[in-house]
Amino acid sequence: MSADQPLDSLSHEAASLSQIPLFKRLTPAELEQLAESVDQVNFKAEETVFNEQDQGDALYVVDSGSIRIWVLDEDVKPVTLAELKPGEFFGELAVLDRGARSTNATAIVDTELHRLSSDDFEKFLLKHPDIAIDVICEIGARMRQTNVLVSQRATRNINVEMEQRATIGQRIADRVASFGGSWTFIIIYVSFLVGWMALNTFVLVHYGRGESGAEFDPYPYILLNLMLSMTAALQAPIIMMSQNRAAEKDRLAAEQDFKVNLKSELMLEELMRKSQGREAQIGQLIGLVKDLSARVKDQ
Repeated sequence: MSADQPLDSLSHEAASLSQIPLFKRLTPAELEQLAESVDQVNFKAEETVFNEQDQGDALYVVDSGSIRIWVLDEDVKPVTLAELKPGEFFGELAVLDRGARSTNATAIVDTELHRLSSDDFEKFLLKHPDIAIDVICEIGARMRQTNVLVSQRATRNINVEMEQRATIGQRIADRVASFGGSWTFIIIYVSFLVGWMALNTFVLVHYGRGESGAEFDPYPYILLNLMLSMTAALQAPIIMMSQNRAAEKDRLAAEQDFKVNLKSELMLEELMRKSQGREAQIGQLIGLVKDLSARVKDQ
């Protein structure tokens, strides 16, 4: 197979690989050689490509369809790290360090993938150091994306969560407590008391018959005292309900602060560990590139 072979004469697999940006620098002969090592695999929508902690045995490149890369956070909720489109690759980290998968991969729609085994991928990188540099750049870009995602996922809004979980009774209690502790309530209540006493002491005394006239609650205002006692008796437990809600919110906020601090520490340790591992891998790849460049110069 000659290096200047036209692209339109390539096999179906090689022609498909030629459309992948990762392999754009390969000659037709190199594409045909790579096609012999690559397998075509298909996955239905929502079908799992691999799970976290699976052994990394192959690199995948999206030919058609879409792949979701995700993990479970400490609340056992799925967190999407990336949605990969045709031409993008994934699974390279576990292939390079021979470790376990660090994420889950699931097909979003019916998807066709190119699968390159770990051994074949390493041989491919050794033969093509320029593509190894592209892989390094992609690893760095994804690390930056992960850092941004970690900072966005660090906190939750406790007020919003409490409001969503509140019952009708709890919301009423909060509003009653909020209104009962305001100057508006004090002014209205004082105005009502003064009006009640003035009405029964100075106004209605001149109407009707008898010494007290038409007063319906003469001094010492027994009816007024009864209403004040009932108001206090009802308002006290309502305010206590609201205070309990505030105490629960403070407890959740303190717990959330603890989780944020713990999560930040764990994430920082994990990022440092991965960063060191990737730096070691990048160092190895750079060393290989330098060795190959030296060999080419010697030849």
